[in-house]
Amino acid sequence: MAFTLENLLPADQQLRIVQPHEPVSHAIDLMCQHGYGQLPVSGANGNFLGQVITFESVIQAIQSFQTKPELLLIRDAAQRVRSYPADADLLATLDDIHRDNFALIVDDSKLRGIVTTADAAVFFREYAQDLMLIESIESRIKDAIQALYAGDVVRLEAAIARVTDRGADIRRKLPKAIRAFLAKVDTPLRGELDPGALAEAEKKLDLPEPTGEFEKLSLNELIEVLLIHDCAPRLSQSQNVSELRELLQRVRNARNKLAHFRDDLSFEERRTIKFAAEWLENNLPLPPPDVPSPQPTPLATRLTSPPSEVMEEETEGPTGSYSLLAAHLEIVPTDVGSVTLTFDQIEQILKKELPRSASEYRAWWSNDPTKPQSAAWLDEGWRTTSVNMTERRLTFVRTNDRKEAYIRFFAKLSTRLKSERDFPLRHSSPQGMNWHVLASLDKGDAASVIASFTRRKLFRIEVFIDFGGRDENKRCFDQLFTHRDELEHVVGEPMEWERMDHRRASRIAIYTKAQISTDADNPVLLDWAVKRANDLYRTFKLHFMDPSLAAT
Repeated sequence: MAFTLENLLPADQQLRIVQPHEPVSHAIDLMCQHGYGQLPVSGANGNFLGQVITFESVIQAIQSFQTKPELLLIRDAAQRVRSYPADADLLATLDDIHRDNFALIVDDSKLRGIVTTADAAVFFREYAQDLMLIESIESRIKDAIQALYAGDVVRLEAAIARVTDRGADIRRKLPKAIRAFLAKVDTPLRGELDPGALAEAEKKLDLPEPTGEFEKLSLNELIEVLLIHDCAPRLSQSQNVSELRELLQRVRNARNKLAHFRDDLSFEERRTIKFAAEWLENNLPLPPPDVPSPQPTPLATRLTSPPSEVMEEETEGPTGSYSLLAAHLEIVPTDVGSVTLTFDQIEQILKKELPRSASEYRAWWSNDPTKPQSAAWLDEGWRTTSVNMTERRLTFVRTNDRKEAYIRFFAKLSTRLKSERDFPLRHSSPQGMNWHVLASLDKGDAASVIASFTRRKLFRIEVFIDFGGRDENKRCFDQLFTHRDELEHVVGEPMEWERMDHRRASRIAIYTKAQISTDADNPVLLDWAVKRANDLYRTFKLHFMDPSLAAT
């Protein structure tokens, strides 16, 4: 069942209508008194006339007639408007609600109600809160599984295989089915089935293989991995986990209803998931802080690359609403593997209160790079673990995920460019930094083609100019800038010309939206980078071979 406009109607809505012969001043008084932005116009019999009056339509009438509002009637300022039946599909009407700020529900010429953008916002806020609460439950179950299996990888993998082996029941029933078939055709089997023949029969069925990755488990599979453990939580007086399984299945059913946009949750369903979230928070075990052992810093190989002090990302601090938390984590000594903070301490670091959802929903603290708070710590190479909502504290653990993502992406880019004809790839291994030199444009390495990720969630291919002296760099940039139209024509698109007067170097770059946390394995971004690297090298190589542009 799809959501309809009727789902958004406030239960206590009190309709106010006006008639064509009434003065505009009456409509203005009603709208101001009740905080409405529009009023439907009806006839004497109460039938909707397909018109509304709004503040905007009143102002338009006053300006167009060049008259005073007290001289206008409703019919003079009313505007025609589209109406919808109560069962109109919500998603199909959202654009209209956004455009007009409201939608009128009319059945058999009778006005049923008005849905406004505010009603839509309330509806989707509740919808999002329900999803966040269920996401919090899923996160709490994952933590409990890690605590119960306590690093026993073999046992955890066996549990996952057992839960995700959808063909297990068929394999178990297959011998009996074969015997029944043979008996039916008067060919009873004597003795045991041949194991080889049975395996061949199973192969012919093409049964699905068990899932092996913990992070890819569905909510139902996570529930089963949790509950099949010998020490799975249960009610104090219960002999098994049947009551908890029933509760979690009700949570799962509510999640499926929301995920497939089938219907709104009932009052009882909302009470159930709220109770489940609180009970699980109080009764499921938490894993101990996952503190990684300090990793030795590898000796960097010599890179003929621009000095790090002129690279933007090496000098630009964290940005965004949670930049102070990111900056706090950024300066933690490299030999410290974890940092435990309370919510109050985090608020002191941020110099502001956390949003209410941070205290209500475990999912707020998830390591989701699309969320601004998560991106803040993920960008600095940290992730959250051991989130304790009751005690309002969590642990940040240092991770090499980001560094490994840089190495993985730039290694793929180098491999692709290595096969490109006439592209002089610089043979240097990625070091896990956010930038990587791809090629030199002159013999002295004063100008290079570089790929880099920025803190602003952008990825760029650039020509980086650094002859070693500020004046030489700016002079070279200015001379190139005089050829801007010609160079951009060759490249095939506009470029960003960044003189960077506050820094020694200068750059000419092409940007696209991307971030390493979500795009390290993005084939579209890789294709984009290969093309732009070729374009910039082909376009600028002759200019840097011109001695008049190079520093001596």
